Amino acid sequence: MTITVNRWPIATLAAMLLLGAIQSPALAAKIDEEGINRSAFVPIGGIDQWLSIEGDDRNNPVLLVVHGGPGEAQWPQASRYKAWERTFVVVQWDQRGAGHTYGRYGAKTPDMTLSRITKDGIEVAEYLCRTLGKKKIVLLGHSWGSIVAVGMVKLRPELFAAYVGTAQVASWKASVNIQFDLLLAKARRDSDNATIRQLEKIGRPDPGDASQYFAFSRDLQGVMASPDREWIKSLRAELPALLTAGHKNFQDFVDGFQFSAEHLLADQMSTDLPKTANRLNTAFFIIQGRDDVITPTQAAVDYFDQVRASRKELIIISDAGHFAYLTAPDAFLAALIGKVRPAAIERGA
Repeated sequence: MTITVNRWPIATLAAMLLLGAIQSPALAAKIDEEGINRSAFVPIGGIDQWLSIEGDDRNNPVLLVVHGGPGEAQWPQASRYKAWERTFVVVQWDQRGAGHTYGRYGAKTPDMTLSRITKDGIEVAEYLCRTLGKKKIVLLGHSWGSIVAVGMVKLRPELFAAYVGTAQVASWKASVNIQFDLLLAKARRDSDNATIRQLEKIGRPDPGDASQYFAFSRDLQGVMASPDREWIKSLRAELPALLTAGHKNFQDFVDGFQFSAEHLLADQMSTDLPKTANRLNTAFFIIQGRDDVITPTQAAVDYFDQVRASRKELIIISDAGHFAYLTAPDAFLAALIGKVRPAAIERGA
């Protein structure tokens, strides 16, 4: 079923995108009778990994955010999740090699692979179920995080009452080809003969050639949805002040982004979820910006159509792109509350 509601990367494209207010990773726990507010390093996968757990009512379903990038830790945007915390216990996890977790180990972070990070995610889910007294949790994966989160569902479906993908990845090959076609069409509309010649010389891109991809995709922002472009612009405006402040947490965020990008590119390029993950034993939701070109919506919808699940639903948010959860927050949260939450509760969350 597809529902349209009105409203709004690859690591090298996203590296400047989440530069919001920097917060310190407090290692204390504050819990009242109803709500919960914890942030701490937890032993996961043989290293300490940073988790934040926040919610107004700890009886609400637990929603684990599996961030994109890779390396795109979400704590800089913590304030934007406050509305979610009224109806979910929201968990932010700085994955191996990202954010505060990267700050602990730096370039010595071991085992930087999709397989290891996916297994880390399983350990996080088990920790949350055990610590918060839940049978199952809700899993939300954004972009790269959708690859990790789908892998988690494949490994241990019994831990998850529902999966939500946004900026859903299908396959690297599909993304490369769709982006190439979009850029060529734009060049022809603009009579940009130099770009036309460059792209026509390629003919059809080789998904296994990373150098070719990053050469022709450098102008991808030109075909992005306008809400995505405005979001990027607003964040870049904050960059000078953040750089001047020289905050260690911010530096860890930037360095972890670059570190993760370098170490996980091969795993991104080998992704083909329509072939490897077309059967998922949980409620399956995609909440996608209609005009996403970083993880193209066309490919996400094709993947949705191929997935077999006990329940599935596709929600398309108009006037939105790759960052729909940030640029169309009301529509995105409405889908989480109106569609995902009831299904998750019904399935044990």
